[in-house]
Amino acid sequence: MKYSLRKTPSHLHLTYKYGENNGGLLGRNLSLEVEGNVLTLEVDVSANLLARNKQSPWYLDAVDLSSNYHKLKSLQCPDNLVRARLIRAWEGVESPRLRMRLVLNPRGRYLYEVSPHSLFMGGIQLDVQAFLEEESDTGSLQPEASPLGEADPHRKHA
Repeated sequence: MKYSLRKTPSHLHLTYKYGENNGGLLGRNLSLEVEGNVLTLEVDVSANLLARNKQSPWYLDAVDLSSNYHKLKSLQCPDNLVRARLIRAWEGVESPRLRMRLVLNPRGRYLYEVSPHSLFMGGIQLDVQAFLEEESDTGSLQPEASPLGEADPHRKHA
């Protein structure tokens, strides 16, 4: 079952591993899909790529995400409405697991396993535990590693 958490824009703050620059994006159409005990938070950040000014911080941070998606460390959303609705869904599931899908069309969709933390100042932080897969605009899934343990040749490494 899929629930809408927020349709209007919400500011998101991204942090990356290895001391990479932090980024800020606008997320729209935040939704939560519940399948058994797996909750998937989907955030559409595609609109950041539509900026007319290709030097705007929103555009540059979206381009940075598309090339450094595998280095994402955490995402913060200071929106208390999203936090409250996510907590309500979380409490309604036994032994819940949370995933996050960032939609950055046409550059791809990125799925992560995350752990949520409520922030003292309000909002929520999602710490990335693992990068799960990339779905390109052609619709094919590209896992992080092959079953043989070899790195995906399409994946960029640090």
